[in-house]
Amino acid sequence: MKSIRGNLVSTLSITITGVVVAILLATDLAVDSWIDSQFDKAMHTKVGMLMTLVSEDEDHLELHFSGEFLPEFTGNIEPEYYQIWLNDRVFARSDSLDLFSQHELPYLSLLLGESKVVSETLPDGRAGRIIYTRFIPQIHTLKGEKKSFDDELVIAYAASSEGLDFILWLIDIVFIVTIVCVVVFIRVFVRKTVDVGLAPLNSMNAQIAKLNFSKDSDTIILEKPVSELLPVEQSLNRFIVENRQLYLREKRLTSDISHELKTPITELINLAEVISRFPEDNELTDDFVPEVLRISQRMKNIVTNVMLLHKYEQIKLPKDDVVDVLQVINRSIGEIAFDNVEIQTTCSECPIQTNLMAVESIIGNLLRNAKRHRVLGSEALIVIEKGATNGINVRVSNQVSGELENVNLAQLFEPLWQSDQSRSANDCFGLGLPIARAFAEAIDAELTVALEGSTITFTSTL
Repeated sequence: MKSIRGNLVSTLSITITGVVVAILLATDLAVDSWIDSQFDKAMHTKVGMLMTLVSEDEDHLELHFSGEFLPEFTGNIEPEYYQIWLNDRVFARSDSLDLFSQHELPYLSLLLGESKVVSETLPDGRAGRIIYTRFIPQIHTLKGEKKSFDDELVIAYAASSEGLDFILWLIDIVFIVTIVCVVVFIRVFVRKTVDVGLAPLNSMNAQIAKLNFSKDSDTIILEKPVSELLPVEQSLNRFIVENRQLYLREKRLTSDISHELKTPITELINLAEVISRFPEDNELTDDFVPEVLRISQRMKNIVTNVMLLHKYEQIKLPKDDVVDVLQVINRSIGEIAFDNVEIQTTCSECPIQTNLMAVESIIGNLLRNAKRHRVLGSEALIVIEKGATNGINVRVSNQVSGELENVNLAQLFEPLWQSDQSRSANDCFGLGLPIARAFAEAIDAELTVALEGSTITFTSTL
């Protein structure tokens, strides 16, 4: 499984290490090249100094060399060497060559004015470099006039490069050690930085792991707010509140279902006990079967309505039917035997393209609710009118028989919620309005409620 922390640490470590190593490598190469070029430059300077020691004595060449001032060419402690060829024959060489079995430096043929540095093993066995140069020396006459000597000379100057090699190797070792230390440091630094950066996220994760929907005080709180996590925190807290409400709703629904089923089950048990105690009582026997059927039908209605509510919650229904709302209302009034109701409409025909089953359920439940909870003998009012965007508004109003306050309006659409007075009704379960709301949402309709004095009005915008 991929880890954000692991990916960040790996990516940053590799990237930063690559950049630093590239810089260090370029620096190492530049330093090595500079030191090497300085060594070669020193050899060019030294061989140039030796070339100036060649002078004329009458009609021949002479090398004016003093071992007192250039002891490196005479002693055996870290000696240096030079050798000069005149017309490809040895003209002069350093005394330091006489200290070893190899008395001469190797000859290299060059063009006039050409210089070349080669790596070679010195006569004393050390690794070194030899610089060769072919030149025509400038000769001074006795009268102080300059003239050029016609013959060409080749001079070779040799010096040990072991010190140079040691410095270069030391630089490379320091470079390697530095690379290792930098890699370790970058790894530790990046991990620490990533851990600090992910601390708010880890804190949020720890709080989520301990979250308990049953506690009202449980929310996500960032100790150190981070701008990137604030939207996540707000979304999570909103999700927590919604799910806590859903949890409490389901908990209450389970409790209400148990309460609604407990009464008919108790009645069935009581009937069974009575009939088993008095089996020969014909009057009891005659009343037993109808009562059992009534109670069973009530239990069936509760279960059917609960299943219907859960089935059509959070779904969308097709709107392929052309429905005349006025016809649906008249049909529903006849089915539930709703008397003393007045219908007011601004349209003789009220067709709308929607879902017939959903509209019948919405209107049927609103009418049953008005019939059940109206003041006895009062008249209910149904208003049908055209709404905005070719919609239709259906308002069902009645005077409530019990006490109802505005704070209770939202609870009317909660499953199995009933006022205390309503719970005594055998055919009232508190599921009609929730089912109507579920069908309204399934066809993108609206269902609202308003209370003005003792008159309650349900408005369905289809």
